[in-house]
Amino acid sequence: MQSAISRLVGSLVAGKYRVKRLLGHGGMGSVYKAENVAIGRTVALKVLHTHLADDGVTLARFQREARLAASAGHDHIVEILDMGVEPSGAPYIVMEYVRGQSLGKLLASEPPFEVERAARVAGGILAALSAVHTRGIVHRDLKPENVMLTTKGGQSDFVKLFDFGISTFVEAALDPSGPLDLTPSGRTMGTPFYASPEQISGERGRDARVDIWAVGVLLYQMLVGKKPFEGRNFPELCRAILESTPVHPGAIRPELPEALDAVVMRALEKDPAQRFQSASAMAAALVPFGAVPLTDEPEPTDTFTWDMRELRAREAVLQSAGTRPASDPPGGVEGSAAVRGEVLGALLDFLRDRLGGPRFERLIDDTEPSVRGVLRARLDPVAWYPGSALCVLEIADRSYAGGDRRLIADAGRSLARRSIGRDPGALVRTVTPELLFAMTADLWRRFFAGGEPKVTTASRGLGRLEIRGGTNGGLVRAVAMMGFLDEALTTAGARDVDVRLASAAALGDPADVYEATWSS
Repeated sequence: MQSAISRLVGSLVAGKYRVKRLLGHGGMGSVYKAENVAIGRTVALKVLHTHLADDGVTLARFQREARLAASAGHDHIVEILDMGVEPSGAPYIVMEYVRGQSLGKLLASEPPFEVERAARVAGGILAALSAVHTRGIVHRDLKPENVMLTTKGGQSDFVKLFDFGISTFVEAALDPSGPLDLTPSGRTMGTPFYASPEQISGERGRDARVDIWAVGVLLYQMLVGKKPFEGRNFPELCRAILESTPVHPGAIRPELPEALDAVVMRALEKDPAQRFQSASAMAAALVPFGAVPLTDEPEPTDTFTWDMRELRAREAVLQSAGTRPASDPPGGVEGSAAVRGEVLGALLDFLRDRLGGPRFERLIDDTEPSVRGVLRARLDPVAWYPGSALCVLEIADRSYAGGDRRLIADAGRSLARRSIGRDPGALVRTVTPELLFAMTADLWRRFFAGGEPKVTTASRGLGRLEIRGGTNGGLVRAVAMMGFLDEALTTAGARDVDVRLASAAALGDPADVYEATWSS
C-alpha cells in the first residue's frame, strides 16, 4: 500500500499537476503537495482510493456537494480548483494549498485551548457551516483533521474547512439494512468520535444539526483536552454516544464560564430539536467568549434560496390582498389534485426518518382530522389519495425546519432516490440526463393527478417541464418536484444541476413551470 502511495510522487496527474511530496494519508485516500505546471501554482491534491469510484452515483453526489460547497466562495472554506477521475479509476480533487496545521495535530500536541482561542476557532468553523447550510449542503464528517488553522491578514488560528462531500462515500459504505458496518464492500470508516446519535443509530441523518453536534464535540475537546465520549471498542463508543451524558466541561475546568459550559452541552443534546437549530445561532452564542460575529456574512446566492424568497414575497402580497396562496390543496380526490399511495408512503417514510418517531407522531396529530385519517391509514401503493395530505410536509417544514422549504425539497430528493430503485448505478450507465428529463412527464403522471404535464424542452444541458390545467396542487407539490428533478438528474450523471420553479399555479400563474440546466 505504501509503495503505491509513494509512487505518485514525481508523477503528473491529469496532465498538469506535478506531485511533489506526500502530506498525509488516511482511510479515504492520500493528500499531496503538487504544482500546476501550467501556471506554477502550488496546490493540494487529494487522490481518493480507486474503489470509491465503483459507484457512479456516489461519485457524482460527492462531486456535486464539493462543487456546491466551493461555490459558496467563503473565506473559511478551502477553495476547490479542479476535480476528476484518473485513468486508473482514482477520483481526485485539487484544492488551494493551505500553509498551517490541522486542528487534529494541535489537539494532540498542545494543552487545552484558552476560552477565547477555542471560541474563535469554533466560530470560524460555524461561519463556514452557516455558508454551506444555506446552500443545502451538510458536511456530515466534521473532525479535527478536516479543520486547517493558518494565518491570514495577521490573524492566527484562521479556520479553513475542507472535505465537503467525502461523507457521501462513508454513507455509501454503510450497510443499508442496519447501522454502521465497518467494512462493507472493502471500504472502511474511522472510529466515529464526532458522529451524532442519529448517525450512529442508522438514521442516515442529513440534517444540518449533525454538524452542530460535531462542532460541540470539537469545542469540548478544545476546552478540556479530551473527547466527550470514549469507548474501549467500537460498540462501546457507539453506546456512549447514544446513551451517556458527558461530564460537563466546567467540572473538568472549573474556571470555564457557566454560560460557555451551557453552549457546549446544548450542542451535545441527543435530541436534535434541543440543539442549536443553526450554525449562526451557535456562533452568536459564542461571540461573548471570543468568536467573531457573523454579521458581515454575504447573502446566499444559490438559486433555491432566492426562488424560495421570491415565493415568500409573492405569498405575502397575496395574503395582504386577502387571497390565500394554495399551499395546502383542497381535500377529496374527485376533481382535485391527488397523489399516488406509493409517493405519499415514501414521503411519510422520509419524514419519519428525518424527524424521529415521537416528533413524527406529534406531526401527524397536528394535521386536520380528514388528513390525519389518510396519513394513519394503510396506504395502497397504486391507489390515489387527496392531495391535501401533502400539507404534512408544509407543517413539518414550518415546525421543525425553519420554514424555508428546504425540508420539502429534500423530501422530493428522497422520493427520487427511492423511485430509482436498488441499483441506481444502472441508471447512470443506461440513461443520459437529457433522456431522463424527457421522461419526467411520464413520471409525473405516475405520481400525481390533476393537471397535464408536458416536457417542452429536453436538449443538451437544458430542460423545461410545464404542468397545466386541472386543480392546482399547491406549493408543497411544486417545491417537492424541484427536489425530485434535482436529485434525479444528479443520479443520471448530470453535474452542476440547477432547477428553478419559474412559475407557480398556486400563486396565480398559468402553470407550474420547472426550468433545469446541467452539465453532462
